[in-house]
Amino acid sequence: MKRNERNETETYYAAGFVAAALAASAAYLLDPRSGKSRRALLREQLSHAANQLRDFSSKAGRDAQKRTRGLYEESISRLRRGAEDSSAEDNSEEKIVERVRAQLGRLSSHPAAIEVSCSNGEVRLAGDILEEDVEEVLRGVERVRGVSAVVNELRVHDTAGNIPALQGESARRTPRFEYMKSNWSPAPRLLAGVAGAAMIVLGLGRRSAAGTGLAASGGALLARSICNVPLAHLLGIRTSEADGVLVQKTLDVYAEVDEVYSHWRDLESFPAFMTHIREVRKIDDTHYHWTVDGPAGVPVEWDAQITADVPGELIAWRTVEGSTVQSSGVVQFEPTNYGGTRIHVRMSYRPPANVAGHTVAKLFGRDPKRQIDTDLMRFKTFIESGATAGNATRH
Repeated sequence: MKRNERNETETYYAAGFVAAALAASAAYLLDPRSGKSRRALLREQLSHAANQLRDFSSKAGRDAQKRTRGLYEESISRLRRGAEDSSAEDNSEEKIVERVRAQLGRLSSHPAAIEVSCSNGEVRLAGDILEEDVEEVLRGVERVRGVSAVVNELRVHDTAGNIPALQGESARRTPRFEYMKSNWSPAPRLLAGVAGAAMIVLGLGRRSAAGTGLAASGGALLARSICNVPLAHLLGIRTSEADGVLVQKTLDVYAEVDEVYSHWRDLESFPAFMTHIREVRKIDDTHYHWTVDGPAGVPVEWDAQITADVPGELIAWRTVEGSTVQSSGVVQFEPTNYGGTRIHVRMSYRPPANVAGHTVAKLFGRDPKRQIDTDLMRFKTFIESGATAGNATRH
């Protein structure tokens, strides 16, 4: 196939894809029965996303301003020190010792264990040191301005053992490049996001294997910037508890324990007071199928199993293996002195796509942690007054 024909074919398929997407969006938003509420939800979510972006841009601007001011002040300070170092008194013994001391904080894991003295530019190092630090310390001290020679009188140890001066964690302060950290500051995040978006645009414009690789790299950089977590966690290669959402809540309800437990155990009634839940369908006595609203109103489904059920005391559950959403938790019911019930909720929740899914959900105003907290308050209203607290807006 000739190049022009191939380009025409690609353009044809791209136009068809765009037309299909527009048609599907129009059908979803202009549906006679639910279109109005869907459009209202979309406006709310877009407004929330715009507010999130505006807040982040403001933080990034302030962070960039502080970094610029710090860089300027550090440059001025270095220039002043350079000018001062040319004077003879700056190479006094006291000044050289101060410089060595400052450098040891970056070179040794236990700088306080090293004694420093100076005579005519000759620096003497004594005290205790770990073997792994010796070479770096000696080499670093030799480079300190004003040092003409280094006399090594250090007592070297393989391990800290019982030596008091070498106990405790490392005190070495090794500066780390911003993009080597797990959590990026706002300004570097914004810069990385802009760079990632530019790489995507450039890569897609090339229409080649190299362009595809550039676009993929840009997408990874943009996702890393938005989610602000290491790519290994973002892709699910390496996960931890921090990747999920942990909710712990205690709620007092003015109703008897048996009544509260009964309402909670009736999982199929949850859509009455939990506005993000579309349906809970019973499969058998312990298994239920859940359908909830995800980001941008896209439904998410999974199956969950009740793992413990003690009437009037507790209910525990977890999602079945292979579910899109990974969740587990327990709800405990405790009678209060005034005839009410204290509900203790503890649950962990890992959204679809791990951290990326949680970030997208928060961006569109569907923060699971906040949503669960709000739904618990709706449950309290539902139990105490019988009102559905906003359920009338559901379709």
